[in-house]
Amino acid sequence: MSDVYDAVIVGSGAGGGAAAWKLTQAGMRVCVLERGPEYQSSDYIHDELSICRRNFWTPDPARDPHVIARPGKPVEQTAEGWIATCVGGGTVHMGGYYFRMQADDFQQRTRIGQLENASLADWPFGLAELEPHYDEAERVLGLSGEGPLPEGRRLPFPNGPLLAHPSAALIDKACRKLGMTAFTTPRALLSSDYQDRSACRYCGYCGSYGCEVGAKSSAQATFLAQAQRTGKLTLRADTTAISISLNPRGEAQGVIVRETHPKKPGVRVKEIEVRGRAILLACSAIETARLLLGCQSAAHPQGLANGSGLVGKNLQFAAFAGGRGQFPYRSESFPESADRLPFIDRSCQDFYRRPELPTRRAGTLLFQRAHFNPIYLAERIAAQAGSPPLFGAALQQRLREAFLETRTLEWEGFSEFIPHAGCEVSLDPVIQDPHGRASARLQISVHPASRAASEFLAAKGRAVLETAGARGLVRNEEDIYPVLQAGTARMGTHPRDSVLAPDGQAHEVPRLYIADSSGFPSTGGAPFTLTIHANALRVAAGIAARAKRREL
Repeated sequence: MSDVYDAVIVGSGAGGGAAAWKLTQAGMRVCVLERGPEYQSSDYIHDELSICRRNFWTPDPARDPHVIARPGKPVEQTAEGWIATCVGGGTVHMGGYYFRMQADDFQQRTRIGQLENASLADWPFGLAELEPHYDEAERVLGLSGEGPLPEGRRLPFPNGPLLAHPSAALIDKACRKLGMTAFTTPRALLSSDYQDRSACRYCGYCGSYGCEVGAKSSAQATFLAQAQRTGKLTLRADTTAISISLNPRGEAQGVIVRETHPKKPGVRVKEIEVRGRAILLACSAIETARLLLGCQSAAHPQGLANGSGLVGKNLQFAAFAGGRGQFPYRSESFPESADRLPFIDRSCQDFYRRPELPTRRAGTLLFQRAHFNPIYLAERIAAQAGSPPLFGAALQQRLREAFLETRTLEWEGFSEFIPHAGCEVSLDPVIQDPHGRASARLQISVHPASRAASEFLAAKGRAVLETAGARGLVRNEEDIYPVLQAGTARMGTHPRDSVLAPDGQAHEVPRLYIADSSGFPSTGGAPFTLTIHANALRVAAGIAARAKRREL
């Protein structure tokens, strides 16, 4: 392909979408490559079977799996570890809980010191460098919320808070009784009409679903839509990146791709090269590492940009704990007239810093109503930890209680995930995708220090629901939040112990940048999607500045 773009971006989610917006705003010609389809608003339906139980967001694991190994469990082929393969990536089906990282989140090694079997590192810059990009991201997204927040922000939110269900008062009261402070959770959902987008209609189908009215601030509805209006963006969906091409000087010059046929998934077309003066990877921490590791050559025997051997290492998620409890239905806090209000949107960060914990912090508690998916809720009701699932009359009684006699509130705890040798991405020696590329093999484990923080939050989350009057309190089994992932191409100041320079460019491969969370040395103690946006804007701003100086 003879045309050369100013930048080629692989991936269209939280990082790729934000970078595309920033570069097109600077007048640069950008091509975004997305391996999945470009869905329309009419595709976003409230059908649990079609959207959540089939391969709407992620590849079919029978054809294109991740291979996962966890301690004490058999190796399995699975869709776990995929976020979403579609235009907008995981931001299309996210719940939209948006937090800023705090100042000492950027100083993990300094804060914690020595920790056995941990690979700790400070970020090569601090909060001050990201703050203007946080502000910019929130303006584009139209973030909803109210202050003040524990992190100490300067500007008001672009939109006020979403309407809260009356049961939010139960959480507020319980937190006060326990000496805690609940605040309104910032959401990437519009509480009022914003720019050319419609406000939330309170359908309750946010997490796991696309938004048919555009009220969710996905990369598709915000960054990419605005980038397309500049006339500078070429968006190529159903296009899989196979490898990164280099020029004779060893600089990144393009992406080798194959276009796919959604209705004929087994049909291949010839490979073509999409060239750019800058190449940005934003495929997710797992898939970006997989792409780099797969680019092996005589000059790069361990994979591209991997002279340090760190590509794929230090895989991080959000350490997670969750639970739920039931409250009487048609009570003062759960009136039938308020059923249409799906949100509680209460958070607590009173325990963000806890010097007695190995990580010196616990993290963030979120409180919310249970998801509206009936099959999902029924499965959770039927499951009993350590016992056979309920069935027959016992299951019928529990279902009757859950759907007709009670309403469920949930808590979720997000803790800092400590990077360590037991969690990484490599290439599977046997399993391949339909293009003949090695599948990503994930080794997943949770560091004991992260588990300690999760257990601390678990006790606090349970105490809040218990104080609020919940019965039937249950702890969930999940220990990670797999769609929040980071760390596989760490940023740093020296090629010996990092993959990327502070500006997001690969130490060993000029003009190759990473704009997703792969570069994050640490994740902080809250959901970090907003930080992915902000860092992508920072990386893209640096590229735009270089282009203006004619250095690309």
